[in-house]
This record gives sequence, C-alpha cells and structure tokens, in this order.
Amino acid sequence: MEFSVPTGIECLAGKLVVIGILLACCLFAFVHYFENDQVLTMTLLAIEAPAKINLFFEVLDKRSDNFHEIVSVAVPIRLFDTLTFEATDDPSIQFECKSGGLMPLDKNIPHDDTNLVVRAVKLIQAKLVQERGAYAPQRGAKITLTKRIPCQAGLGGGSSDAVAALRLACRGWDLNVSDAELLRIAAEIGSDCPIFLYDVPTLSTGRGERIQPLPPIPSLWFVLLKPPEGLSTASVYAECMPLHDGQFRQPDDLIVALADGNARAIGQHLFNRLEVPARKLWHRFDEIREQLLSAGCLAVQMCGSGTTFFGLCEDEAHAKEVSLRTGISEPVQSYDCGSDFRCRNTIRANRASS
Repeated sequence: MEFSVPTGIECLAGKLVVIGILLACCLFAFVHYFENDQVLTMTLLAIEAPAKINLFFEVLDKRSDNFHEIVSVAVPIRLFDTLTFEATDDPSIQFECKSGGLMPLDKNIPHDDTNLVVRAVKLIQAKLVQERGAYAPQRGAKITLTKRIPCQAGLGGGSSDAVAALRLACRGWDLNVSDAELLRIAAEIGSDCPIFLYDVPTLSTGRGERIQPLPPIPSLWFVLLKPPEGLSTASVYAECMPLHDGQFRQPDDLIVALADGNARAIGQHLFNRLEVPARKLWHRFDEIREQLLSAGCLAVQMCGSGTTFFGLCEDEAHAKEVSLRTGISEPVQSYDCGSDFRCRNTIRANRASS
C-alpha cells in the first residue's frame, strides 16, 4: 500500500479550509446572538390600551373571599393609554408615567411597584425566571405609560394598562404564555383585567374572571363627562347593598338590543347597581347626570364605580351635537374587531434609539 505525502501547497489549503470553517462558525454565533439577544434590547415595543364602558352592572352576593359576584356587560371604547416597552439586560423594571392629554398627570397614579403595570410586568418576569432558570441571564425593561384615560373614573384604565403590560412583557422577553395562563394572571391582578384580553363586547360573571365574548355589534356613540373629583372602587363596593330577595337584574334584554344595534332600545336597558352607593357618597351625582340628560342624550349612566358618566347618543352626528351643547370633550365610539382573542393588541415594534 502506498501513501502520498502532502505537499506544502496542499497543507496550506487544508489550513485555510479549517480557518474558513472556524470563521463561519464564529459568524453564525455572532448573528445568532445578535438576532436573539441584542434585538430585545434595541427594539421599542408599543401598544394602545383602551378604556371600557359598562352598559350593565349588577352586584350579587358577597363571596367568602370578600369579592362580590357580579354580572357585567362591557364594551371597549376608542379612548386609549399608550405603553412602550424596551427590554434590557438590567433585571430592574424602570417605570415612567406621563400625561398624554391637556390635563396634568393625576397625582393619585402610583409610580412604584404598586402600579398595576409594574405589578403585571413583574409577574411575567417571575414566570420568565421559572421557565428559563434562575441562572439564565435575567431581563428587565424600561416602560413608559402615557395616560389619557382618567383615574378613579370607572373606565378601567389601570386594568387595561396592566393587561397591555402583560402582552408587552411576553413579546419583549420572547416568552410564550398560553391564553389560559394569561387569563389566570390577569384575574390575579384585578377583577376588571380579564375583559381587556378581548376586543369585543363581553359578558362577565363570577368576580369578573369568567368571560363570554358577545357577538359583534354596530358602533355606539357616547359623550363622556368626568368631573374633577373621583370615587375609589373599594369605597363604592363597601357601601353597596345588593338585593337579598333574589330579584337581581339580568342583561338578556340589553344583549338582544345590542345585537339589533338599536340605540334607543339599548338606552332603555342600561343598568348599574353601583349608582346607588355612589349617589350616597357623592353629592354631585344628580347634577352631573342631569347635565348630560338636558343636553339631549338618549340615556345617561355612571361608568362602573364612577365618577365618569356616559351619555348614549343616536349616532355620530347626534353625539357631536351633544358635545357642542355641553362644551365637553369630543364624543367617543365603541369598537368591535370581531371575535378573535387578543385581536386588539397589535404591538408596534420600532428600533430604539441608542
């Protein structure tokens, strides 16, 4: 058997091939690291968080866990806060809140861990550690909340912001969380939160965690009136005395009217049990209600636990007339993007400035 001895040129060629392979491996590792790690720290994600209006709200008996059983029909409206999220290698959560409207930022908004946005993100952060291990590189975030939805208004702004934060954290940290798990986390944050996982009118039962999306409805038009003073949800519930004779109201007629898109019929079936305690706690209740009624609204009702009132209007033209008569903000419209779960939450991604 004969063996050939490689020439100097052949040895050099072999070395070049090896070097080329090593360079290719290094390049692949660099690109993989850049795509899967650096983009997270250089991409600014943004999402809009909508307000809601409760067209129907009944309070049933108090539960053993001190929550109340409720029945609620809510619709999302085109009034939004905006959240931005930038993932970082620093595990801390940096949170900033600023005003997005003409009014100064509400002094009651917490800027620490008690803010629902921070709480929501930290719950996802804990899940990230659980999934990837305590010794994996930890992720943090820079979060900015731009507020347009007023506080202590009954419009669900804080709850909506929290759900938007859940989505941003999952996307920003590339964490796959099932719809069922996201619903569980949202309910842990607050009873109002689960409805904001849907972009459609919803029927809520239990303490608010059992959600049934309702069929699509035509757009509804409202005028909102938010006085300077607010009411805390806890105070309103503490004063709430539900019926004890079993004669609770049901939303069946309202749901039929919503399906028909008949604004006048919808107005006849609006109901909010929380108006009773709110009237006891707040001396201007009737004054604010009458202001919208006298402006020509089809029906007027307090939003959630207050203090915002909404006036239901016939259509856009009617809503603009009412808005001009009262001299208050532009009318708002309900919206309905179909029955798809999470269809509102379109997250916009932009390269963050360095």
